[in-house]
Formats: sequence, C-alpha cells, structure tokens
Amino acid sequence: MTTLLIPDGVYTSNLNETSQATLNHLITIDDQTDDTEYHKRIRKQIKEPKQMTDFTPAEVKNAIEDLKGTREDGITGVIYQRVYKLFPTLTYTIYGECLRTGCFPKRWEKSK
Repeated sequence: MTTLLIPDGVYTSNLNETSQATLNHLITIDDQTDDTEYHKRIRKQIKEPKQMTDFTPAEVKNAIEDLKGTREDGITGVIYQRVYKLFPTLTYTIYGECLRTGCFPKRWEKSK
C-alpha cells in the first residue's frame, strides 16, 4: 500500500506520505480539556508512580493476542495483532508511553 486518499481529497504520493497519513489518523491528539473522569483519574495516578507499574512485554503481547472484533478506536483486533507481529518493540513502547504519560485516545465514534 503506497497511496491513500487523505481527508483533504488528495492522494499520498509516496510511502513516507502514506505512513505519515496513517500515523496522523491512528494516533490522536491528547486534548486534556475533554477528559472523562476515567482519564482524569488515570492522569492523577501516573503522577504518583508508586501506584502504577509498567507493562511487561508479555502483558502487552497477551493483551493484543486476546483482542477480538473492533475496538472502541475503530481498529480491529486483527490489525492490532498484525502491527504487533511486525513491530513488537514499537508497540510495547507505545503502550508503555501511554501508561507513563496518561495519554489515552478518546473513544472513536462513527459519524451519523
């Protein structure tokens, strides 16, 4: 896959643009102004490191292997599993950084 139609109606022209467009779509901006109570609680917990522990690589692998169907972010478990298979260290790092920083994507909602 080297070409995608991006939101402004233009197609990407190379693998770099396609990769960037994919990342821009999958990794959301962490806007704390619309945090739910759950997100606020997680952010508070990460400021107190003694209450949070890091994920182990095995925990991340097992969690991804157990994913079924489509997640709240609109991405299927199969896609997560394929990405993890191709990029296990990157996936583990992303999970760890989300936990460390308290940055969790908002629920994906389908347009009506």
